[in-house]
Amino acid sequence: MSEKIWQKAAQLIAKASDDLLLQPNETLVEMIKLLLNEEQAKFISNFRKPILTLDQLKEKTGIDEDKLLKMLNSIMEKGIIMDILNETSGIMEYHLLGPIPYIWEHSLVKTKDIIIKRKLAQIHEKMIKEAVDRTQKNYAGLIPILKSQYPPVSRIIPIEKDIGIPMDETLSFHKASKIIDKYDTISLSECPCKLNNKLIGDPCKSTDDLLRCFHFGNTGRFFIEHGIGESVSKERAKDILKAAEKDGLVHKVFHYKYDLDKELEAVCNCCKCCCIVFQNYYRGIYPFHTITSYIVRLDDSKCKGCGTCIEKCPIEANTLSNGKSHIDETKCIGCGVCIPNCPENARKLEKTGLRNVYIPPPRIVESN
Repeated sequence: MSEKIWQKAAQLIAKASDDLLLQPNETLVEMIKLLLNEEQAKFISNFRKPILTLDQLKEKTGIDEDKLLKMLNSIMEKGIIMDILNETSGIMEYHLLGPIPYIWEHSLVKTKDIIIKRKLAQIHEKMIKEAVDRTQKNYAGLIPILKSQYPPVSRIIPIEKDIGIPMDETLSFHKASKIIDKYDTISLSECPCKLNNKLIGDPCKSTDDLLRCFHFGNTGRFFIEHGIGESVSKERAKDILKAAEKDGLVHKVFHYKYDLDKELEAVCNCCKCCCIVFQNYYRGIYPFHTITSYIVRLDDSKCKGCGTCIEKCPIEANTLSNGKSHIDETKCIGCGVCIPNCPENARKLEKTGLRNVYIPPPRIVESN
């Protein structure tokens, strides 16, 4: 009976996820066992629907309100449930979260126990390898499904150095600092992707500073209340954005459950070597699918083919041909990272209006 409790919890947590490749297997059970006790795992079985109100949980469990809130809070402290106020009804709802990114991110950043941190990082790496195996073994049949069902998971916001954006461009849609201005509740936390790589012995190649993730609104409040992040001022947040730009990081905007129609949830400052979205693409798991409103344009007459843009581009949209840089416009995400790094000032950012960038994951061929 005990093992069935853990398997049921894994099934429901997997069901709550938006990850098409996630399976409620032994690896997921291992993660849940690391974070929950058996009583908490058994409580998860009430979430046959991933979103429940307190009244619904009282009816399902028969537990009095004080004990129920204590149980919910104990599981929220582990990052497995999140409370979200329904803006329409005004009623607090309790959301069962998926393993990646939510449970992994919340628990990895929050826990102070270095042994648990390392185990979580190892479990995450195991999940990634399993996902690589599933995609690559079923590549031909899976790629058309992913193309139709894998939505854009983020918006790219260009860096704010002098990269040719018109001075009257003040819409929050296009500037990370303007997004910061919109919110009074701002949480700053360690980047789980950079932290995870550090724990498995492969630290970030772009920066030593892990404090690079911002969360706003309800998620920001949740992070602060549960010790995942710290409350910061708008001024400090903007200083961190500037530092992230100096590191060559990409501003990505995320919405709850990767749904661009839902509340804006986070601004992350991402590197190619650690970011889970970039790595899911490079390691051959998922397409890279994002929305952007800019594209880089190159002045051929200025380009001397130094190759700096190739080194700096996080999505490898640049190549050298006949001594000149070439931009693959189907891959350019309009982040602007290459522009201040170009020694010849041969690049500028051009506004395009909303466009989708969709790049299928590479086919990984194992070497003999």
